[in-house]
Amino acid sequence: MVKLIQNIKKRNLRIFICSILLMTFSFGLFGPFYLIFINKIGGSIENFGIAVGIITLSGALMSFIAGRYSDKLGRKPLLIIGGYASAIIVFLYTIISSLWQLYLLQILSGLITAVFEISELSFLADFTEKQKRGVEIGRYFAFVGVIEALAIFLGGFIIGKFDFEIVFYIVSIIFVISTTIMFKLKECTN
Repeated sequence: MVKLIQNIKKRNLRIFICSILLMTFSFGLFGPFYLIFINKIGGSIENFGIAVGIITLSGALMSFIAGRYSDKLGRKPLLIIGGYASAIIVFLYTIISSLWQLYLLQILSGLITAVFEISELSFLADFTEKQKRGVEIGRYFAFVGVIEALAIFLGGFIIGKFDFEIVFYIVSIIFVISTTIMFKLKECTN
């Protein structure tokens, strides 16, 4: 039984990392260029500050609820809901044209991001070995950082050549693919 649980945890870690690396890559394509996007729809540096503040505040407030439901409902359902909802939100960036629409998406994005991130970190802790948790989580964040950096390099070229809209479509599609991969995960607690 112990061997079976260890095998499930190892399989989960591989599936999870594959899915998250795809998401991280897609986020890196546009994340750093967000200020330029806000400027394009008529915003300023002040609007950028408001937009980032809104997403941060809504995410912080949702974290309490997300943590509770992550324990109650399980990590996998919230990861899947959060992943698909993120794909929809990113797609909606292609149709907004005003700052109030941006702010509304920022609120929704903060709520969904909190649900996803709380479940992500909890799930990661669930299937890492206690004795090696720091090493495994450190390795996880190293992979995530390298992939995001590569995506940022690429994102600048894509946005420069094709504009934001194509990047938002690409990100939405990658979010759907990476979230669908998560259906292969199995809930498993220590």
